[in-house]
Amino acid sequence: MKEATVHFFVIGAARAGTTTLYSYLSQHPDIFLPNVKECNYFSSVQSLDKEVYKEPKYDKKYHMKIIASQKVYNNLFLPAKATQLKGDVSPSYLWDRDTAKRIFEHNSEAKIILSLRNPIDRAYSHYLMHYNTGYETEKTFEEALNAPKKPIWGGGNMYLEMSSYFNQVKPYFDCFPSENIKVLIYEDWTKNKEKAFHDIYSFLGIQSFSKYAADEVYNKTQAIKNKKALDILRQEKVKRSIQKLIPEAWTEKVKQQFFYKETEKTSLSEETITRLKRYFKDDVKKTENLIQQPLTQKWNFKND
Repeated sequence: MKEATVHFFVIGAARAGTTTLYSYLSQHPDIFLPNVKECNYFSSVQSLDKEVYKEPKYDKKYHMKIIASQKVYNNLFLPAKATQLKGDVSPSYLWDRDTAKRIFEHNSEAKIILSLRNPIDRAYSHYLMHYNTGYETEKTFEEALNAPKKPIWGGGNMYLEMSSYFNQVKPYFDCFPSENIKVLIYEDWTKNKEKAFHDIYSFLGIQSFSKYAADEVYNKTQAIKNKKALDILRQEKVKRSIQKLIPEAWTEKVKQQFFYKETEKTSLSEETITRLKRYFKDDVKKTENLIQQPLTQKWNFKND
């Protein structure tokens, strides 16, 4: 069976706005994105969540699946019109070092889009998400950084490693011509989405678009209330029983109502920030030279 040709890939980084990119891009009439936001078809990754390995149903939407079957992947794109560009938004494609070659073998003319965020902010946001979803048990970011490593994509704790961009980005520049790669800086494009998406559509070679649904914050970090009760509901046996009785969309609404609240803005200590700036400094400089954007200045690494 021949693979459905995918024309562009949003490859990450995790916690750098890929859900927002998916949500906006999917509204453009000349773009088709599957109902699975993160397909993870071209990457070799694992997850602690057994649900992501189950085959997606055609009439449901999912945030993440790990799809190994070519047939299943192809079927996700069957509803696409012949005139639409097909895209795949999977942040694991940045993390897995071999994905660039696989994508190039699939479509050597593919367009690559990635969003990079201040590595300290990205790592901390990743920790907060995992703590609030139950994957992380360490109560502080500093404790999590010192904990034994779980080198797994879905539910792991490779917070600093996933923020070390150079070795993740370089394989794409090794495989694809630079004119096929668009690097977005999270702190810039999230402040001016209209310009950012105009530039993305120009990069993809399609007409601009602005008739979006109401502006929302997608995949925001949330704090937990009633954590003990939520942990019980996350147990596999309980989760399976609930899924048989209640539709997934309703389950999400119940969770939002009873178990989540808007997170309060928290900040890292100056000591931690200084230590992490030293940790990331060389990588930021190397990435800056690779993508030819002033990251040192944008992320305030200049004087450290």
